[in-house]
Amino acid sequence: MRKYILFGYIALVWSLQSTAQVSLVSPQKPSNKDSISLTYNPNDVNAKLNGNEPIYARITTYCQDGSIEKFHVTLSAKNEKFEQDFNLPLNAASFKVEFYTLNKDDEAATQSLKVYDNKYQLPVKGAYLEALMSEKVDSIFQLEITNYPTHYLAYAKYINVISMIKEPLKAKQTIKALQNKLIQIPITKNGVAPAGLLAALCLSYAKTGDLNTGKKYLFQLFEMYPLTTATAFAFSIYNYEYYKLSNQQVEEDVKAKLKGIFIHTPEAAICKDINIYGYLKNDLSIPVEAFEKVIKPLYPKDQVAYYALYNLPELYLDRKINLDTAKQLLLNAVAKFQDGSIQHQYRLDYGHFQMYVPYLLLNLAKVNLLKNELQEALFNSSAAIQLLSGSNTEGNFLPLILEVRAQAYEKMGNTNLAFDDYKKLYLIGQTTALDSLQRLFPLVNVKQKDFTSFIASLKPNKDKNMANKDLAPNFSGTDLKGNKVSLADFKGKIVVLNIWGIGCGPCIAEMPMLNELVKAYQNQPDVVFIAITADQKDALTNFFKNRSFAYKVINNAGNISAQFNTNALPVHMVIGKNGEVINRSIGAREDIKQFLKQLIDLNL
Repeated sequence: MRKYILFGYIALVWSLQSTAQVSLVSPQKPSNKDSISLTYNPNDVNAKLNGNEPIYARITTYCQDGSIEKFHVTLSAKNEKFEQDFNLPLNAASFKVEFYTLNKDDEAATQSLKVYDNKYQLPVKGAYLEALMSEKVDSIFQLEITNYPTHYLAYAKYINVISMIKEPLKAKQTIKALQNKLIQIPITKNGVAPAGLLAALCLSYAKTGDLNTGKKYLFQLFEMYPLTTATAFAFSIYNYEYYKLSNQQVEEDVKAKLKGIFIHTPEAAICKDINIYGYLKNDLSIPVEAFEKVIKPLYPKDQVAYYALYNLPELYLDRKINLDTAKQLLLNAVAKFQDGSIQHQYRLDYGHFQMYVPYLLLNLAKVNLLKNELQEALFNSSAAIQLLSGSNTEGNFLPLILEVRAQAYEKMGNTNLAFDDYKKLYLIGQTTALDSLQRLFPLVNVKQKDFTSFIASLKPNKDKNMANKDLAPNFSGTDLKGNKVSLADFKGKIVVLNIWGIGCGPCIAEMPMLNELVKAYQNQPDVVFIAITADQKDALTNFFKNRSFAYKVINNAGNISAQFNTNALPVHMVIGKNGEVINRSIGAREDIKQFLKQLIDLNL
């Protein structure tokens, strides 16, 4: 079955308020050879954590090579305070310490520090890398390269940031100027360019539209520096730019290079990228052992990210091996979400819970089916369906889960309940369920005497049970001509809604398919297409100088994230003629045009 990669973007904020009386990190100018002392005082008047439950520290370490390492430590009660020592990684450049319990974070107690040389005078190389993601990007970049002019990875990071936060023409001019400077740098290290310089050059060309030259530098990184974080970073940005232009996940020649690195150097930083797994997992020429070498060592260290916990079990499922191991890994993953530990580890909200737990339960139900554990399959699939209710991931996962549950019902001999699930599949736009409905029709109890009459009876009744419908928020905003627009303007019409942003690569990549969808309904007045964004009008005007979007674009529509309960983009919603939500889908999907078309046609 097709899987969907969910995309979103997060703005990192470096400068966080700290309260020294509540929390203390010492020394304040640590070197990477120091033992760091962490203290939290729950008795301080400003403390948000009362000390009646365990207090933890979340330590995010930004390293000189651009990598990020995360640690979690439990503080020990001592003299009415909570304390713990911690040793920084030897290549640490800066770090952030956050204090929390499983029920609460004390954000005001957060402390962010740079790592200094042994004489406590100068921040080490890379100390400003993470600070680049701020409004003062130019001055922070200068701080880094003034201290370390040959730290070329800083150029790569800077190029990436300004491409996102500056007006496109100005960003391109700045990147071109940097590119000209980087090209002139003499190579002195054994005649071989350092990894950071190659990464910066790769990004400079990719961000200015010359992907062919960018790929040349990327391939040099693959050849000379397959292990480094710089290579992983360069690939992620290069491939992001390629995806925006092509709506294709990865080029075949790039994929071949990735496959070689994945098999022969599983310790490479690039192998930890979840997208690499997605590109390679269906390649049966890659042995399962290669995937295990990359992923398995991360589990005991608790280093498998929340969005990748299902990867190895899913691989076992696809190849129908190691099902007991897959089951245990999935049960462990669900437990992490249920006890709240992973939410605090990554600062997740309930939206993340609704996004990832149903998918874990779906895979668990698939394992149960293969192991003929039918009651467990029903339990896990039903729990997943309940969690999905009202979430933006219904359109992604509900069809997959309903199909698994229907299969479980059939295996148990409960044909009527299996039929009900196939009927639900059909009603949410999965017309492929027709074959299963027709196959089971003679075996179930329905009012209609023939199958054609039964299908006709499923046509939605726009006036029935509106009190129990999930209604879309009545958003309002202005279009790019300054006209006021709200959902209420379109009562009696089907509204196809897209929530997007100009900084979202998947949003941009799917625009050609969405334009084709709009064209298909250009003579149908009862279907309208609206795109909501939080981007400002000036930025949108610049964006549309080189692109077209056939949806009616609305901005200034309030707090989109809160209104639509989403923390990732894009989001697609089909809203019925009385304002009811017919279906939702979040993230990039290859079948977006067909997915939306089925829903529109079923509800016209």
